[in-house]
Amino acid sequence: MKERREVRWLLLAGLLLSGCGEDPVEPDYELRMESEHFLFLSNPGYATMSEMEQGLAIAEELYVAISAIVPIENSSRGDRIRVYLDGSARYGDPHCDDWGWIHLFRYSAATGGYFTSLAHELTHSLRWDYWQRTYAWDWPWFGYFEEGFAEFVAMSVYSEKRGFPFYGYPEDVVVGQWLAREEHIPMTVLRARHEDLNTLCNTQAYAQRASWFRFVDETYGRKAVLDLAYPEVDPTAEWVIAVVGVGPEELDEQWAVWQLARYAAYPDADARADVYRDFIRESYLCRAGVDY
Repeated sequence: MKERREVRWLLLAGLLLSGCGEDPVEPDYELRMESEHFLFLSNPGYATMSEMEQGLAIAEELYVAISAIVPIENSSRGDRIRVYLDGSARYGDPHCDDWGWIHLFRYSAATGGYFTSLAHELTHSLRWDYWQRTYAWDWPWFGYFEEGFAEFVAMSVYSEKRGFPFYGYPEDVVVGQWLAREEHIPMTVLRARHEDLNTLCNTQAYAQRASWFRFVDETYGRKAVLDLAYPEVDPTAEWVIAVVGVGPEELDEQWAVWQLARYAAYPDADARADVYRDFIRESYLCRAGVDY
């Protein structure tokens, strides 16, 4: 899910290290409800007990589904993952905080309400121990792989996602039309300039990266996806070659050919794309004048 606070991922090193071995500071929340793997917290006016109960049920289902994709390590944070329901989307964007706890905000019911981004944020949260072990936040391409993998996982377990960035429209239509209309952002640029383009070009960035990971999954297999998503060393061009046998730029070219072919094969793709673009309003596309 889009996160204006994307710089969090680049600042986590000092924050996480300073917090190791200490309990996270937690504001007082009046509403609390827990299940096997989750502790939901909120306040009156931010969420109802019915919403929290619904969220717990969704979270447990997602935990099982995501666990089939994401390696889950023994977490040093405790037994349950905290999920904070923090009110209207006017007040913030969904994100994982410095301890990997999930903060959700309520969007419209048509776009998934509180829980449209839960699968994406839960994927981040389940990788917290990996961040700690590898110092992954220090790697130049960390943001690209972190966000791309999280959205790939979210779409893998929740393909009819009603919220950002697909809003219930087919992934092949959403991503393919940007390539077909030459409005996509080069993947080399997304990897190199994650911090400044992730928010500025968020609709394209999140969708393109998820599609890129799906291409790797369908072409090179799930092991390649996990190797790309869980490197133990700083990911570089040489490391990508070691994983899939080709360099990142060639991999990007293969992805573009694959995605354009899927778009061309999708029934009424152009018409569906026009409806999607009207829905998101083209102001959501990358701002005019961005120099790639």
